[in-house]
Amino acid sequence: MKLNFEGLTAVVFGGSKGIGAQIVKQLSAEGATVYFCGRNLQAVEFQLSKLKEHDPAAKITGTVIDINEAEDVNNWLASIGNINIAISCVSALSPDWATSLKTDIRGTINVTEAVMPYLLKAENASFTWIGSKASSFVTPGFESYGASKAAMVHYIKTTAAKYTSDGVRINIVSPGDTFVEDGFWGQIKKDAPEIYESTVSSNPLKRLATPEEVASVAVFIASPKASFVSGANWHVDGGATAHITL
Repeated sequence: MKLNFEGLTAVVFGGSKGIGAQIVKQLSAEGATVYFCGRNLQAVEFQLSKLKEHDPAAKITGTVIDINEAEDVNNWLASIGNINIAISCVSALSPDWATSLKTDIRGTINVTEAVMPYLLKAENASFTWIGSKASSFVTPGFESYGASKAAMVHYIKTTAAKYTSDGVRINIVSPGDTFVEDGFWGQIKKDAPEIYESTVSSNPLKRLATPEEVASVAVFIASPKASFVSGANWHVDGGATAHITL
């Protein structure tokens, strides 16, 4: 299925690793011009080199940005100009309250407020936030992470109610446990294999998600093919969310 990204410009906040990196790759493969940012120069450069090696003609630009620095975010977006698609894939994945409040909440608000004026002027405009199934699960030991994700679901859905009538589709993609080699579950597999195996066993599909699987849903939701989808929270968790949300 062609997702009709040709001629559209996308920005991905947190596009240098994991799910965000796969979102950048898939957007580019679908014909979008893609700008992404990350906090780590080495990670940004590595991602760019991999993507250019895969497709030398890819229209991809990477920049080092900390989304907690609102002025830097604003300056970066101003340098891009026209923006049709925005996807935010940034999380501290931390049990620390101060870190979660700063990055998962304040950082998300920073990028949403900064990019919305561009989307309001664009055609085929959409904003997609990558959340977590933890927004609707208890998370002992990671209370700040789950609580921040829950707060942001409320914020993003409220933002959708505010701007959908202006032509900007706003949605949430909530992944389940996702394995990234150098990410959270990769580290757990190395340091606490019994917890990792228990988590795999508790998942209905008896495995964790791949970044590619989550990215595929996020890219579809962001695309013009999903033109009547807004204010939705898409769980990509292999059936782990057993409760019913009314």
